[in-house]
Amino acid sequence: MEGIFHALNFNVWTFLFQVIDLLVVMGVLYILLYKPLGKILADREVKIEGDLRDAATAKEKAQQMLKEYQQQLQDARQEAQAILDRASKMAEETRAEIVARAKEEAGRALEQARAEIEGEKGKALAAIRSEAAALAVLAAGKVLGRTLTPDDQERLAREALDEVERLQ
Repeated sequence: MEGIFHALNFNVWTFLFQVIDLLVVMGVLYILLYKPLGKILADREVKIEGDLRDAATAKEKAQQMLKEYQQQLQDARQEAQAILDRASKMAEETRAEIVARAKEEAGRALEQARAEIEGEKGKALAAIRSEAAALAVLAAGKVLGRTLTPDDQERLAREALDEVERLQ
């Protein structure tokens, strides 16, 4: 085996120093690079996990706010619909009240017109009776060719009025 080592120019002391150098370099790299790099990676992992938790919390909060806004919007829509329903009901009641008042006023106006017509009819009939009586007295006076006494005029007027009333 020594021949093989000699053919390869293998020196045990050199090999031993190289192994020691390698272990020292590895120890220095471990202390200078691996530990700080591991700490940086661990800190970064903690920060990322914290950011993920914060993002999840923010997402939950945003979803909660969205639900609240949707509920508020739904409540506002229901309130608006209730207001519209109340307004429609009030408008219908007002319309019905106005129609009832108009019918009442129209009825009163119709009754008043009927009363006025009856009054005017009575006045016209009285005037016609009076004219008819005067004409009857005048005609009777001409027929008889004489002047009638006031009693005769009154009697003839009553008879003429009775005759006009009977004809109506």
